[in-house]
Amino acid sequence: MLTLSQIKGVGDATIKKLQELGIKSVFELFSFLPTKYIDLQSPISVVQAQAGALNLFEGTVERVSSVSSRGKRAFSVSFSDNLAIDKKIFFKVTFYNMPFLHDSFEVGCKYRLFGRLSKDEGKYQIVNPQLEKLDRVSKLQGIYTVYPLKGIMGQNAFKNIVLNAIDSLKNTVYEGRLAKVNSDMAELFVRLHCPDNLCDVDSAIDALAAIDIAIVLSMYRKQRKLDENNRKVFYKLTQFRIVDYFDLLPFELTTSQKTACEEILESMNSKKHVSRIVSGDVGSGKTAVAFFAMIAAAKGGRQSALMAPTEILAKQHAEKFRHLAENAGINFALLTSSTPQMERRFIEDGLKDGSISCVIGTQSIISQTVEYKDLAFGIIDEQHRFGVNERRMLESKGAKDILSLTATPIPRSMALTFYDDIDISVIEKRESAATNVETLPVESIDVGVQKIVGECLRGKQAFIVCPSIVDAEGYCLTSIEGFMKEYRGSFEGLKVQVLHGKMRDEEKDDAMRRFADGETDILVATTVVEVGIDTLASEILILNADRFGLASLHQLRGRVGRDGNKAHCYVHVDNASDKALDRLEVFCAHNDGQYLAEADFAMRGAGDFIGVRQSGASVSPIFGLKLTSEVLKTAKVYADSNLSQLSLDDLSALTRRSKARVDEFLSEIAKVTLNS
Repeated sequence: MLTLSQIKGVGDATIKKLQELGIKSVFELFSFLPTKYIDLQSPISVVQAQAGALNLFEGTVERVSSVSSRGKRAFSVSFSDNLAIDKKIFFKVTFYNMPFLHDSFEVGCKYRLFGRLSKDEGKYQIVNPQLEKLDRVSKLQGIYTVYPLKGIMGQNAFKNIVLNAIDSLKNTVYEGRLAKVNSDMAELFVRLHCPDNLCDVDSAIDALAAIDIAIVLSMYRKQRKLDENNRKVFYKLTQFRIVDYFDLLPFELTTSQKTACEEILESMNSKKHVSRIVSGDVGSGKTAVAFFAMIAAAKGGRQSALMAPTEILAKQHAEKFRHLAENAGINFALLTSSTPQMERRFIEDGLKDGSISCVIGTQSIISQTVEYKDLAFGIIDEQHRFGVNERRMLESKGAKDILSLTATPIPRSMALTFYDDIDISVIEKRESAATNVETLPVESIDVGVQKIVGECLRGKQAFIVCPSIVDAEGYCLTSIEGFMKEYRGSFEGLKVQVLHGKMRDEEKDDAMRRFADGETDILVATTVVEVGIDTLASEILILNADRFGLASLHQLRGRVGRDGNKAHCYVHVDNASDKALDRLEVFCAHNDGQYLAEADFAMRGAGDFIGVRQSGASVSPIFGLKLTSEVLKTAKVYADSNLSQLSLDDLSALTRRSKARVDEFLSEIAKVTLNS
């Protein structure tokens, strides 16, 4: 295998510079891709050029100054612009610390120059450009690559190293199980470092990103297969009929809810453990499906546990579940951090001896002091609020069957790529649930506050959502701190409370409880209110709405109008980009969560769904390339056709670098699918 020191022109000093750039192997050298590609097929006139941008020019030498004898030994060359159309245009090129070039310039000689142009009162100047005689052009043609070298090395010096390494790469013959993928990557590296045209660059970037995802996707599949065990816990469900549950309910389930219940029951009777996501829009009725799983497990002779991210949500679930449990003849308990000590001991004893079949609670249900007699089924609500560790803790208590609930619909391309072997039940909204929430933009915070205050003075309740807690220097965000300082006086006669993630858990639960009980008129909060608590609120104002993804905005909008009455969602933006405004236009026009998930994925990429981001863009874990739905589709095909026979060790060998990023990526996928 070629090493850096074996590349022509690479000595100890160069290796040290490469290491400063994070390059310690030839693979990392090839993976150090250009951040910019400039088409050098078409030089332009200095009149057309944008000041400060790298551009290609052509000029004829008109005059050459002498070399300064002091300082930076500078000299200048006056060129006439070969590409000027209607009149003769001149530009000056100044060279610093390059006296050796002076004698090479002759009046009348034509040159191609590449550099940054400055404009000052009609005068054009370029400093230290790259240049070649027009009749001997070799480097200043085709596609010019720009690398993120941070001043550690010069562009030309680095390119020479890459070109020498690629010469060796072209002569490499790949053998063994990894031959195909190594050969494919090598071809793409050549196309990305030595491109023929910009179209080829785009296709090569997408192809390499697809291989990147294909490798990690295959690792994820292999790991899942290693973790997959045949069922070791069984349910005695011969006497339990699905209609028995339907009869317990005070309402009729929708077709998709019934289907989800049937799918869960089928999974419970299968040979493999349940690993299912129940995905449904805000207010679609996922909880009723979760309750079915709990009762089915209890009727099958095993214990079940539902874990919610907040105490108020756990209490809300418990209130709804209580009459079902009573009618079904099942003992259940609510366990949270605020459960009184004596009651807690009673519940822990009941879980340990099996007299309590179902428990609903917060992370208290997986605390060290809690033991279960025969826990088999775990349900995780608002699963994006939990990580892999919480799932593992639940499993360690005995819950090998896991059901997760999410109100963030999974885009189809994501589902087809990462979840093709994961069970997903989709809950559709009730046909009668035509949206009662009107989404409206507001031109300023003042206008939004006036609307909220007006409604609240008429007896309504409202959320005001801020993107941050405190002001941050350099960021134009409306924080809770800044908002309350400026608008506190606007809420005279109204009860206002603040809620954010840095408050203690008991403070947060108390703030949400007061609001849910109607004791507070306005709750000024961050996105902690995304979690689905039921309130009678009918108004919500989202500040700096352009800072949120469509999925988050849709979740926030779902906090109001939950009683079916008319409600309003006001969105405020401030100096938003065109892309952000386009996204908000889609949000205001649509109230279907699945549609918005697809639109968000198309507009912003996969980052919000798999959690791996860099500089605001969704990127692949090994090469840091942008992800799109088309890349994911290609990745699935590549994984199926070229990587399915490789072992986990083979696949790990292909990553070769960025192990931490690969591990993070795998962890995020596991968090989303709850299959660690």
